[in-house]
Amino acid sequence: MRQILVLAVGVLTAACASAQERAVTLHYGEQDNYSRTGLSVRVADVWRSNYGHWRAAIHPEFELSRFRYSGGGLGASLLDQAGAAAIARFARNDGALRPYVEAGLGGAVFGRSSLGNKEFGTRVQFSEHLGAGIEFSSGWSAGWRYSHYSNGDMEKPNDGLDLHQLLIGARF
Repeated sequence: MRQILVLAVGVLTAACASAQERAVTLHYGEQDNYSRTGLSVRVADVWRSNYGHWRAAIHPEFELSRFRYSGGGLGASLLDQAGAAAIARFARNDGALRPYVEAGLGGAVFGRSSLGNKEFGTRVQFSEHLGAGIEFSSGWSAGWRYSHYSNGDMEKPNDGLDLHQLLIGARF
């Protein structure tokens, strides 16, 4: 697990150093007896197109998270995760309030292959994300994101993990 965290910190540091339009986002979400607290770093767009007052862009996002299980049972109650995703975002270009919608696909490495009563089959997971929110002209943002993690049936069992999250972010 220590190697995963060292690798993830190195990736996040390199991403911050190379980004032109950086953003950091804090995530918190829960569903059933599972919760996620995390941090993500968005780096410069790899593709962008403008449509009048709107823009579409694809950007890499790197994340570190801690998942918790608060239900009963004998399974592990904590799980650390590192991941990366390609996020497609459609957002307003100007104005004090700039709404956005986003969708993304990525991959993640879990620190263990189980959490609570869920068995993931493998520590390697795929991730899918859908979200919406508001970017403020001041550089802050607030939003909602739904995330799903599973191994894509590479191995059984494949219980997967779903979360609704609130996000607070800042561009720098």
